[in-house]
Parts: sequence; structure tokens; C-alpha cells
Amino acid sequence: MARTVFRIDDRLIHGQVLEGWIHNLNLTRVAIVSERVKNDEEYRRILEFSVPPEIKVDIFSIREMAEKIKGGYTEEEDTIVLFENTSEVLELLDYGVRIESLNVGCLHYNGSNLQVRKSIAVTDKDINNFKDIDSMGTQIECRALPQDRKVDLVEIINKIK
Repeated sequence: MARTVFRIDDRLIHGQVLEGWIHNLNLTRVAIVSERVKNDEEYRRILEFSVPPEIKVDIFSIREMAEKIKGGYTEEEDTIVLFENTSEVLELLDYGVRIESLNVGCLHYNGSNLQVRKSIAVTDKDINNFKDIDSMGTQIECRALPQDRKVDLVEIINKIK
């Protein structure tokens, strides 16, 4: 059975994802789930170009990803599914998709959100979304790389709010 890693990282494709996750786990496909990216042809091309040619890149709307997963997409080959934010994950779950584990890599601090880890800053909306995602049975962990120790993000959030 193919492996699937679900990850929130507002940078989407970058060195840490390419070398740390795709290369180290021998993943063969990247699926980006983003309405914004789906509708931005120039940015789509930049992301597709940033990945080695042997790695497939698919870019889906949230609804398209839900349909693909229900059709067996994540069972076909080892894939990392990337989201830019918590709302996209929650919407995918609302379509009836089950995500067993969600990795949170980076949500940048922007001056108005709350820094909870070195590379993770959240808004009130993110906190509520993470609580909803957790209540739907998804384990939420944060770590930069697969070999790092998993940290339960919900525990951190529950200490704050």
C-alpha cells in the first residue's frame, strides 16, 4: 500500500519538503491542494518547475482532491499532500475524506498571529480549525523533518486557549 503524508506548510514546495520529506521518504508524487494555486497559472508553473522531473506534481482544488482521494489516488503511489493553511485541511475533511495524521511544518509569523513553535504561528481561526480537525479523528503533529521528534500540536494549543 502506498504511503501518504499530509502536511501544512505555507511555503508549499521548498528545500525542506524536497530533501527532508520527498527524498528521505522516497515519495514519488506531490499533490498541492490550494484554490489559490490552482487558479494562478504562473505560480503553478513555478512550483512544478521547482521539483525534479522524476517527481510528479499535481495541483488540485479542494473538491478535486476529495474526489481523487475517494477514487483511490493516494493508494496509487507514495505521495505528499501539501496545504497552505488549516482551512483547506478542514474543508477536505468536510468532504468526507479521512486523514489519520497531519504534519504541520510551517505557518509563518506575520505580526498579528501567535507564535506557538519556532516555525508555527496561529490565528484564532487556525486554533479553532485545529480543534475541529482533531475532533474529526486526525492526529496533528508538528516537526520540520521526518526524523525529528513528533510534537502534539493540539497539546500546545490547548495550553494556550
